[in-house]
Amino acid sequence: MGSRETQDLELITKISFGNDRYHQQEDMIRWCKTTLGKGGWGQSLVLGDNRWRVDSMFGSTHFWFKEERDYLLFTLRWM
Repeated sequence: MGSRETQDLELITKISFGNDRYHQQEDMIRWCKTTLGKGGWGQSLVLGDNRWRVDSMFGSTHFWFKEERDYLLFTLRWM
């Protein structure tokens, strides 16, 4: 199950998955590239026109979204 977190100043939404979903990580990234466009591993959401980013640490994968609508599309597909 994922968790949701929002940073007030930048209005960036984050969703995290544990290592039980690690096998889907590449499919999630491919879906983001195809559906949402610019973004990727460690991409800045503050600078440039990236819409999403992904990070992975200690078995958890974190997806960050600049727009609430992108977060919603992602959760409808992957949750």
